[in-house]
Amino acid sequence: MTLYEAILAELADAIESSISDQSIQIDSAIFETPPNATLGDIAFPCFSLAKSLKKNPVQIARDITNAIHEKTSPLIARTEAKGAYVNFFLSAKTVASKTLAVTLFDPLHEIKKKKRTPIVLEYVSPNTNKPLHLGHVRNAFLGDSIARLLECTGTKVHKTCLVNDRGIHICKSMVAYQHGIKGTGLKGQGMPTPKTENKKGDHFVGEYYVRFETMAKKDPAMQDAAAECLKKWEANDTRTRILWKKMNAWVLKGFDNTFKELGISFDKTYYESAIYNQGRDLIHAAFKKGIFKKDETGAVIAPLEQYKLPDKVLLRKDGTSIYITQDIYLAYTRAKDFNNSPTLYVVGSEQDTYFNQLFQILKIMGFEGAQNLVHVSYGMVNLPEGRMKSREGTVVDADDLIEELKGMAYEILDAREEKLSKKEREKRTHTIALAALKYYILEVNSSSDMIFNPKESISFHGRTGPYILYTYARLKSILRKSHAKEELLKKQKNSHYSWTAEKNLLLLLAQFSFIVEHAAHGHNPAAVAKYLYQVAKTTNEYYHENPVLNASPNDRNARLALVAATAQTLRKGLSLLGISVLEKM
Repeated sequence: MTLYEAILAELADAIESSISDQSIQIDSAIFETPPNATLGDIAFPCFSLAKSLKKNPVQIARDITNAIHEKTSPLIARTEAKGAYVNFFLSAKTVASKTLAVTLFDPLHEIKKKKRTPIVLEYVSPNTNKPLHLGHVRNAFLGDSIARLLECTGTKVHKTCLVNDRGIHICKSMVAYQHGIKGTGLKGQGMPTPKTENKKGDHFVGEYYVRFETMAKKDPAMQDAAAECLKKWEANDTRTRILWKKMNAWVLKGFDNTFKELGISFDKTYYESAIYNQGRDLIHAAFKKGIFKKDETGAVIAPLEQYKLPDKVLLRKDGTSIYITQDIYLAYTRAKDFNNSPTLYVVGSEQDTYFNQLFQILKIMGFEGAQNLVHVSYGMVNLPEGRMKSREGTVVDADDLIEELKGMAYEILDAREEKLSKKEREKRTHTIALAALKYYILEVNSSSDMIFNPKESISFHGRTGPYILYTYARLKSILRKSHAKEELLKKQKNSHYSWTAEKNLLLLLAQFSFIVEHAAHGHNPAAVAKYLYQVAKTTNEYYHENPVLNASPNDRNARLALVAATAQTLRKGLSLLGISVLEKM
């Protein structure tokens, strides 16, 4: 039980003791947070008790308030009935003693480290025909944060990535490259490379993917050339495979550099090219058993109408594989690699139907563990100018975006005219830029589409990563100036200190582990991001009104303990979003 759950449970016990029917048990999930502090700290709606007690909810609220008022509880300062609600005003001293005892040591200590089932997580899944773009960035940050949240609850997470390194889209880049810059055909030694063009390999290849679409609009035969390239690849044509390996190597090296810059890593990487054949074999075997059938074109399909889903093509009429072919085999492979652990697929919402089809196909194939496959869907990322399109070259490349944010962060630091070493300036620039990017993306509920605005994300004011970083750094500055030793702050009891001004912030800190646990189970980093903003905002409001370093000795020590607890909560919360902190800003 987390600290906040323990507080709610204590209030639930008080309510149960106040009513005549002792068989009634109060569900802690019913409690609410009042819209403003004048209505109390926590509210209990009495509607659920009306049927059992056979009374009007308004009267029940009055009865409970009168009964609790007569009892002694160290947590409850007073109660007040407002309509059908019992509003609890908590004892600031009790809340402080409960909260600081936990947060000064480890804000997440309360989350039980039960023996949990390991989880396999698949995210990013890039194609080797273009660089990582803003859509991949949202995927990467969501997957990474979900992994961090699950791991902090004691869940072993196997982070995996599927690289889509074969298929018609890859062949399009290859065909465009073969035609060369002037469409003169493959020249061998004369063709450009990332090195000759001084470009990252993934950017270099991505330009050819965009170029293919331009060429195909003028010459429809380009589409036939791409299809022929795919057939040659699947037939293991030597020349085709050599070019494919060379171009893939360029892209993969670029991916590695970008992932390192973003702070993203994987425990295991799968490659579509290594598993597509086995996937095709699985489809053929199921077809012979009558599980699948052929349509009028000769393509092998999974009939899914009875499951209220569109039929799904599994093999083209020419026998070549498509994306779902390898995804089916990959499910079997991962089950073997990770002892049939449940799998989370972090993939955009445009693939909702696809994953419903995939999971249903695995069920009718008799795949053990099909019921433990979950699609963690997330919305599209658009720009203020509109939707991004890879084939038209209107995407925002991850590398370019990071550099743009670094430039903005550099200008902000430069405007402060603070004397910084080159190393320190680069560190702060990089940390601020990534905090801006990660927070702006993760603060939006994953199921929602979003518009990314770089200038808004880098601001030091409002609901942004830099704002929370600055709040943390300011708290650490207070602690440094105080010369207070952390060990002494942890022993700070201040039983005679009222904590009245601090209660709102203390109640927020008390909710941290509760928020984190629910965010982990709901695969919802946005809950943590929104919570951290509230902590930062409440913190800034608090020490604007209540001096810390210049307070009286008793007030000073108590407030320093709160500052230390808040800083630790912000640091740990940001780490769950994959955001590093700065001790100075």
